[in-house]
Amino acid sequence: MSRWLARQAARLAARRYLRKPELEEFLAARFPTLRSILRAFLNELCYRLGLARGFRLTQANLEVTNTCNLACTFCPVNQDMARPKGFMDPALFRSVLERAGGLEWVLPFQWGEPLLHPQIFELIADARATGAGVLLTTNATLLKNGAAERLLRSGVTRVTVSVDGDAGTHEAVRGVPLEKTRAAVERLREERDRIGAPVAIDVSMVVGGSTEKAAPLFRKSWQGRADRVQMIPELAEGERRTPCRELWRGALVVLWDGRVTVCCADSEGELAVGNARDASLPELWNGPRMRELRRAHREGRLPERCRNCSEYATPFVNPRFG
Repeated sequence: MSRWLARQAARLAARRYLRKPELEEFLAARFPTLRSILRAFLNELCYRLGLARGFRLTQANLEVTNTCNLACTFCPVNQDMARPKGFMDPALFRSVLERAGGLEWVLPFQWGEPLLHPQIFELIADARATGAGVLLTTNATLLKNGAAERLLRSGVTRVTVSVDGDAGTHEAVRGVPLEKTRAAVERLREERDRIGAPVAIDVSMVVGGSTEKAAPLFRKSWQGRADRVQMIPELAEGERRTPCRELWRGALVVLWDGRVTVCCADSEGELAVGNARDASLPELWNGPRMRELRRAHREGRLPERCRNCSEYATPFVNPRFG
């Protein structure tokens, strides 16, 4: 009953409150219980009231690495990322989770390809052992030689494979034939069904100038092949005038070196509010730097990184950072 009510609440939130019906499946996946919905509501209330504090930290993105084996045209990792490349120390990963105070979700990725981390399956298992759900996004190129089964058995909750439109745009953006990515998704799904792993498999497309023409048929082409099909707008330069929900949404990002930033769009860590080696995530979530950043947004004193943060305008998907 609780999950059914949570699903109805997600439906109402997407259609009536956010007025973005395409987010219904996303909200249902991210907020599967009444408790998770209540926490999200209270964080949203803090945003609406413009408070300097948020209600509760519910999610952590742990960047296990910012290295990648691809060079996607829209991604800064192998284009213009200035910060050093590296891999998160497993001891730091575990320490962050031990002091996090009971997260609902752990995302062991941020920038880069998480399957490059030599201990990624063990790290996923460690995250799952805390009781949190674990979401992983991958380009799927490394799901071979038994890696798919290891991933499915690691305890991961959902696996999202990045795809960019049709065959032409996907290869132009990623340098990988779409058929190889499609075959990897099918193998993952077949392996999941074979071993009976309770893992959802999603595909996600970034909609930008180079991929938009493929958007109309993207969802249809993947229906039945994946459990959920989503599209998100590409990050773009552009003026922001309103406070960003990300500061209140309930998530923090831990970069591979331990620095903690407030937003998944902050590829260089310019908005760092502390270091996970020195403080727990709940302490940083409502710490002095975070409170000051919320006040700055509320008062219209946006930092440069926020002031120039926008998204590609497209009729196929709504902005994320409203």
